[in-house]
Amino acid sequence: MATSWSLPDRPMSVEEITKEANNFNYTNNISFKHWLRAADSLNRQGLAYVRDGNVPQAYLLLYRYSILVLQHLRKHPEATSPEGKTAFKALKGRIQVVLETLDKLKPHVKAAHDEWVKIHALQKSQGYSLPQDKKPSPYEQHASKDAALSWNPQVRAKLLDADDHQDLAVDLAKQEIRRRGAARKATRHAAQDEDHQLRRSTTSLDQRDASALRTRYDQDDGDDIRRNMDAVRRRLDQSEQAKRPTFSDAPPAYSNDYNYPSISKSSPYSYNTSFNEDAYNRLPSQPPARPPKPREAPFLSDDTVKPSPARPAKEPLEGLHEPSVTTPSATAPDRPPKLGSGPEKPDSRERVTFRPAAYLEDGTPIRPIFLPAGLREEFLRIASPNTRQGLEMCGILCGTAVNNALFINCLIIPQQTCTTDTCETDNEEAVIEFCEQEDLMVFGWIHTHPTQTCFMSSRDLHTQSGYQVMMAESIAIVCAPRSEPDFGIFRLTNPPGLDYILQCTQSSTFHPHGIDNLYTDARHPPGHVYHSGQMEFQVEDLRPKSKG
Repeated sequence: MATSWSLPDRPMSVEEITKEANNFNYTNNISFKHWLRAADSLNRQGLAYVRDGNVPQAYLLLYRYSILVLQHLRKHPEATSPEGKTAFKALKGRIQVVLETLDKLKPHVKAAHDEWVKIHALQKSQGYSLPQDKKPSPYEQHASKDAALSWNPQVRAKLLDADDHQDLAVDLAKQEIRRRGAARKATRHAAQDEDHQLRRSTTSLDQRDASALRTRYDQDDGDDIRRNMDAVRRRLDQSEQAKRPTFSDAPPAYSNDYNYPSISKSSPYSYNTSFNEDAYNRLPSQPPARPPKPREAPFLSDDTVKPSPARPAKEPLEGLHEPSVTTPSATAPDRPPKLGSGPEKPDSRERVTFRPAAYLEDGTPIRPIFLPAGLREEFLRIASPNTRQGLEMCGILCGTAVNNALFINCLIIPQQTCTTDTCETDNEEAVIEFCEQEDLMVFGWIHTHPTQTCFMSSRDLHTQSGYQVMMAESIAIVCAPRSEPDFGIFRLTNPPGLDYILQCTQSSTFHPHGIDNLYTDARHPPGHVYHSGQMEFQVEDLRPKSKG
């Protein structure tokens, strides 16, 4: 008699991941500055998953980054402006390294898929079969769309429900945030020391050459002096050139079965040296022949592996919850079922991955977001001068991804133009530069309605679409101090909200939309946003300092 087999859900193949990476809505209706921020976020998310050893999700995000930059953003109308050209050049400078990283990740994606197929065939040949009367649950149907949950024989992770392990999720995130901060600080100190040494060498060179010129001044005529000065400049230029890191111009060799987006050869590249080369360099060029021990988490290491892996066991699934969000055209799938009978803290040496906290109306999985409990009150305090004048104000919610969960740990107050009904960010480059320095991703925004109720205006919906188009988890927090309720956490529905707003070409501050149910509550439950009293956060005010 055949017994039911327990192999985990099939990992996505390279072709499936690249197809999903292309599955996003691009439109020139979204401003170039929002697309720049979205592209930067994709790159940072991809690197975060490389650090976590989550190869399929890293591959998906970095591939999507290359598609966005090489095929879409260069054609955006605002990309031809002087500001647009400068910003796009920085994005394009990362492409070569991103493609090389994709080339290293690809064999690991293929190896995981091929090994699953082998084990699946072996189990079936040994009499294991799926009961004919057992239908896959809604979670099992939609989990197959989530590259972050793809089975990986090289990096085994314990799958946990964030709802049951909120304290653990925050503790792990705080540890990782501190580790990354220490690594950035060490890198900066090393760079400063190197720069100091180079400056001393340059100064000494300058002094020696200047002294030589003074000694020969009385003997040389004007032409000789000019020649000597030119020699000094050349030597100084060579010294400055030595400061700059060099990169190979040769692109990696790609296999013929699948091509990455092509790069235009009409202009040279300027590579961004802030790319996390440590994570990239630790990637092996080929996957190991056999999977490593489950507890030896980093697939990036060259540790020895066990002769043969144990057959992976599937976690037990319990009862499903009814969907809580509906639209005229779609129904959101159930929240992921909880694992086991109660919280079970994993071994401290074991890597964990948190399951999606919810799903969009089209089945897209969305990760849990942890929001510091005190952030809203601090923002209202900063915004109080504007609130007293009846002017709106906005902030940007930033943070990091750890173990397939998102943690907000920074509130940026950008330079902005505020009116009674709108607030528009200015100098987007300063926001991107700060996020790059601190290795932050953008998870949404927060703004005030000083004279209105708590809702998403038509302008708010368009702003939110710019955040959510590349990160489904992105949220909008509305604070209405003079209203009840006085705040809300929202996201666009998808469908119908996101697609509808992306196609809307109206630009007036208040304009009607032809359908309802464009946005929904994102707070848990039933949404994906958790408040945490343990999360720490910083405030970075990028507004020009007032004089006097």
